[in-house]
Parts: sequence; C-alpha cells; structure tokens
Amino acid sequence: MDFYRLAELADLTGVTPRTIRYYIVEGLLSPPQGAGPAAVYTAAHCDRLRLITALKARYLPLREIRRRLAALTD
Repeated sequence: MDFYRLAELADLTGVTPRTIRYYIVEGLLSPPQGAGPAAVYTAAHCDRLRLITALKARYLPLREIRRRLAALTD
C-alpha cells in the first residue's frame, strides 16, 4: 500500500494542503493515519480527492458532493 505525506498528496492531486484539511473537517475525506508530522495518507485519500475535484468541476456544491460520497466506500 502506498502512503503519502500531506505535501505529496497535494502534489499528486493538485489540491492544496489547506483544502485537504478543510475536506477532512467537513467530512468529505477521512482523517490521515497518525497525527502531526507523522500523519500519512493512502491511495484511497488520493482517489477520493480526485473524485471530489471532478465533482467540483461539474459545479456541484459541497453538500451534494458529501451526499454522493457517503454512499461510497474506500
């Protein structure tokens, strides 16, 4: 399984670290494994961020994106 630090995940997905943290607070993205500088993200985080980005490109509000994501598993 691949693991990524926050900066690596941001580079892979084109989503800023600040936005990634916001999505976690909003429940769109699960928290990383670990905390602080030791926190790591998985390929599932990367996939979900790409899906969120695609849904945002369709101009869906975060509320609708959250609803759609709730039905999915990692």
